[in-house]
Formats: sequence, structure tokens, C-alpha cells
Amino acid sequence: MASFTNSLVGRRKLFQLSAYTGLATALGPAFRFGQAQADCTAADQCYGVRPTTSAAALQALITGNRQWATFAQSHPNEDAVRRECVFNHGESPFAAIISCSDSRVPPELVFDQGIGDLFAARVAGNGATGTLTEALYYGTSHLCAGLLFVLGHSDCGAVKAAVQSFPTGHKLEFVRLIYPAIKAARQIVGPPYPEKAVIQETTKQNVILGVQALRTNKFFKPMVDDGTLLIAGGVYDLATYLVDVVIR
Repeated sequence: MASFTNSLVGRRKLFQLSAYTGLATALGPAFRFGQAQADCTAADQCYGVRPTTSAAALQALITGNRQWATFAQSHPNEDAVRRECVFNHGESPFAAIISCSDSRVPPELVFDQGIGDLFAARVAGNGATGTLTEALYYGTSHLCAGLLFVLGHSDCGAVKAAVQSFPTGHKLEFVRLIYPAIKAARQIVGPPYPEKAVIQETTKQNVILGVQALRTNKFFKPMVDDGTLLIAGGVYDLATYLVDVVIR
């Protein structure tokens, strides 16, 4: 295995190169979870015991969420040692998260994780598009997160706005992005389409469709196909504090 210093320099050089040659081509298969360990574990001296497979990464989120839901959270990896270590040696998160911007659903707290554990991207309605998708690609391909998790939640304002404006339209794009999930939800709920039921099912379908779209996205499909990336999703219940994994 190459020395820690050399591998860290290599990662920095590759990141600089991507600015000129394009992210999709510069960040190749060598920077995938479970491969090229000299690169993917460059910062692992900061982390200690951590998930080494995509399945283990998902289980770590589930376990952390159960701790949060039962008020048994450990608030890990917040001390001065971790803060200084990731500052000096860089990050190596085990999971990337795309979640809603809702202030009641902070991923690090909901999953009881610490600094450097999660690569989180947040947007109202938790829809991954444009530069946000590219950011998630950076987190999974370059930083080697082996899990990409789509996190929706109950009582989502974006989902409510989408359901209430469907099919007339809405001026905000992040609301309109939820419309396909509404169509799927209405087929499941059926007439007369009670609003509460449609909102609940739309929240779930929005996560499922989001996961399916990411799995076929040009950035992530090669990693999904070769088994180095798991894309899953779930819905956080604001009443029970639990995340229900609806697709894995």
C-alpha cells in the first residue's frame, strides 16, 4: 500500500485535474468504495472502526437512527481529535445522503453520526438534479462513500405544495419535480384521492423514484452495476423519529 502522504497528494492532484478535464472523466473507477484502498482510505486513520461494505454502511445508518429514536444516541466523532484529524488529513465519509432541507431532519443527528461520517447534500423535496447530483457523484466516486441514501420525511412542505398544486403547476422547480411521485401515489391510493393519503404515499414514492433515477444516472450506474455502490432510500417519521427504509 502506498504511503498515506503519497495517497493524499494523489487525491488532491486528481481533484485539481477534474476542474480541467471534467468530473465524469477525471474521477474513474479507481475511486470507488472497496477499490484502490490506498486512495479510498487515505483519511481512515481518523476514523477507527467503520463500515467496510455498502451493506454495512446502510446498517450503520439504521443502527444510528434507532439510537436517535430511543434517545440513546452516542453523539460520536465530535471531539477535538476527530475535528483536528479530518482537518489535517481530509475526509472519507462512509455514506452520502441526499435529504430535504427541512430543519427538523438533520442527517447527522437523525442517523447519530459525527464529523466526517456523512457527505450530505440537502434540497427542499430531496430531489437530486443538476449540480447537486454532481456533488453526490464527488462524494461517492472520489470520497468513496459506498452508500448513497435518499432521505424523505413526513409532513414535508415541498410534498404538500406539490400535491396541492397538482396538476395545475407551481412556480418552484423543486415542487414540480415531485409531480411524477404524485402520479404514482394517486394510482396506489385511488379515487377520490384523499389528500392526507396522497401526501403520505407521495412522500414514499418520491424517495423510491429518486433512488431509481439515481441508479440509472450516468454518474452512478457503473458503480451500481459493479457492486461498489448501494443506492437506497427511506422516509423519516417526525412523530416516531424512525427512518423506514422503503427501497434498498
